[in-house]
Amino acid sequence: MKMENGSAILEDSNVRQFFEETLGDDGIRIINTLIGREATDESIAEELGIKLNLARKILYKLYDYRLASYVRTKDKDIGWYIYTWNLNLPRVRDVIVDRKKKVLDDLSNRLDYETNTVFFSCTNDRFRIPYDIASEREFRCPQCEGTLEFSNNEVVVERLESEIAKLQDEIEKPFTEALSTAQLQ
Repeated sequence: MKMENGSAILEDSNVRQFFEETLGDDGIRIINTLIGREATDESIAEELGIKLNLARKILYKLYDYRLASYVRTKDKDIGWYIYTWNLNLPRVRDVIVDRKKKVLDDLSNRLDYETNTVFFSCTNDRFRIPYDIASEREFRCPQCEGTLEFSNNEVVVERLESEIAKLQDEIEKPFTEALSTAQLQ
């Protein structure tokens, strides 16, 4: 897929999902409105029939990810600043990979905790706590005072390992495609 500021980038399911999750439907509409042109926040809000504050909130979110930029000019008649926005959508791939790396790091930490900790759970409400806390409480549940029994966390560990493997594949895939393209040229 050619990396451009056009609507083709929104056809990528990962990109579209990222924008839907972070910006919502109005964010997608704003992106579609800005593709291939510059526009003020006021004209975007007016064109889409949304509140100016919502348009600005979405534009600033895009700016925070460095997916949009603006030029600020002062209106000489009224003295207010006018913000003219444009997009930098090719960077969205880097943003998605960075987010996935953060999730991968969190999952890896959780896997480390799960594999290096012995857990006990309450026979009444399945409340789960690590061994050190369970032994301090004399193997009584801190919520209901029920009995705590050994809790096998193999299923949790397997699920985490599976999620980590899937995420690692997703992170490595764009780099593999980029390397293949570079080798062909």
